[in-house]
Amino acid sequence: MKKVLALTLSAVIAYSPIVAAETKKESVAQLLDAMKIEEQMVGGFEAMLPVIHQLAAKLELNQAETEELKDIYRDWFKNDFDKFYISTQIADLYADTFTHDEIKAITQFYQTPAGRKLVEKSPELAKLGARFGMEEAQRKQQQLLEKLGPFIEKHSPEQ
Repeated sequence: MKKVLALTLSAVIAYSPIVAAETKKESVAQLLDAMKIEEQMVGGFEAMLPVIHQLAAKLELNQAETEELKDIYRDWFKNDFDKFYISTQIADLYADTFTHDEIKAITQFYQTPAGRKLVEKSPELAKLGARFGMEEAQRKQQQLLEKLGPFIEKHSPEQ
């Protein structure tokens, strides 16, 4: 009887971390679902459109050519960008960063009206935030160039 109890207890102890890991993994999957992670990735792509517009301006593209350039990027994102791979990396990141209880709490937040609104508005907020950052970078570009000048001179190959 003692052997059976010992074996049973050993099996439970040995199996517990696996069950906990799977449960945490499932919780992370629920979190990413609540966050609508695929929609967030699309929002992230949309947030980079100002960079594409900047490239179009540098290339002096007209409106039709700019749309063609954006279509190339959209096709790349839709057909070549591995969203499953990125989702897996994000899931691992969340699992490594947060405890199981924290993941459950974050998921609960995303299931509240405020959390759902955050998910809904995040892509547009990210796009606007990126635009604000680009605009500020453009306004301060001269200061950056002044700071970079001595460094570039110092490290440029002798001619």
